[in-house]
Amino acid sequence: MKIKILKNRTVSGILLFSAIVLIFTSCNKALPDATPIIYPPVNNTTTSIGAMLNSDTTFSFFKAAATKVGMLAQFSDTTKVFTAFIPNNSAFRASGIPSLSVVNALPPATLGGIVGYSIIAGEQYLSTTIPTTFPNIQLPTSITIGTLPGTILNLNLSTFPSVSATGFYDNNIPVVMPDLKMSNGVVHVVAAIVAPPSQLLKDAMYNNPNLTFFKAAVARADSGQTGLNKIDSLLGYAVTNMTVLAPSDAAFQSLLYGLIYGALLQQGLMPAQAGPTATALSGSPTVFSNPLLFPYITASTVRGILVYHFLATDQGAGFQPNIRVFSNNFTSTPAFYTTLINSVVPTHPGILAQATFTGPFVTQLQFTGLGTFPPGGAPYSGTPANAISLDNHCVNGVYYIIDQVLLPQ
Repeated sequence: MKIKILKNRTVSGILLFSAIVLIFTSCNKALPDATPIIYPPVNNTTTSIGAMLNSDTTFSFFKAAATKVGMLAQFSDTTKVFTAFIPNNSAFRASGIPSLSVVNALPPATLGGIVGYSIIAGEQYLSTTIPTTFPNIQLPTSITIGTLPGTILNLNLSTFPSVSATGFYDNNIPVVMPDLKMSNGVVHVVAAIVAPPSQLLKDAMYNNPNLTFFKAAVARADSGQTGLNKIDSLLGYAVTNMTVLAPSDAAFQSLLYGLIYGALLQQGLMPAQAGPTATALSGSPTVFSNPLLFPYITASTVRGILVYHFLATDQGAGFQPNIRVFSNNFTSTPAFYTTLINSVVPTHPGILAQATFTGPFVTQLQFTGLGTFPPGGAPYSGTPANAISLDNHCVNGVYYIIDQVLLPQ
């Protein structure tokens, strides 16, 4: 049951440094000058967003949050302009916040995150002005998280609106009432709170109890690598947009069992001996650091598998992990998406993905790899991997936990 990951290729030389040194301003670029927008005939051009929040009781939860953190006044400032993705009271309740008393009991940092992440300052984006290009657009919110080293350029958390055949979204949250035009901007009412991310991919994934094998696999894949060429460094690099498909512990165990079992049979062990031994060896993340298994689980093999789980695109400077795809950005029609494998195999077809929607929400998301296990099947004929955890949003990307390891060949 030997698996060949990249025949006649090597992935140990994939230069992640070039893949992660992105243009900082792509995340925090200055907003362009406002251009005139023709609004629908029904609007509130004499009423500010703040006045709407003060008068419309369906927004009383958001008003209380904005008041507590001292941000309500800016919504009434008619010298400024905003795009705001605002949750009404129903959206707060859908997010597990049932009452004003609960809102008022939340820490100011939490409320400031909710309110600040809803605001895009300096521009007015109607649903009709959001491009339908895949997967979304990136806009800076009002939450500043620091400055670039050696500069005074602020880093702001980004939000990612999108418009597709299934609806209008901010990140993965549907907009239920778009294009409420006010005198100082436009409001889009969302179905739930669009929560700001608080962790880097590295921290969130390494602390996930279902990704202990993934963490150990990264360490094995990074063997012999240095600096920013490490996958570990990529996951910890704040100024990126990534989409990572992370196999669960059970998914890795299943694949590793097959690899080790096949190797033991080739060494002459009988199945009755090989099976229990393979089970024991594949049952712990230490399988990746066991020197006895290094000939069979090489660093380049593990690296080849892992980089296949990072979506990437080529925008003229080689394939980079520069794409943040939420579940609703995938389509209900099966489609191919390139990955970091394309850094060394540019013509690789990538990963096949398909989303199932119930209304505006994704209820199933599947990914299929080129290779099969056991090997020998037709391309993309393997059982699809199911995403068992969707849209885990982080500062530098989004990750999914999937129930199978995807193989690039």
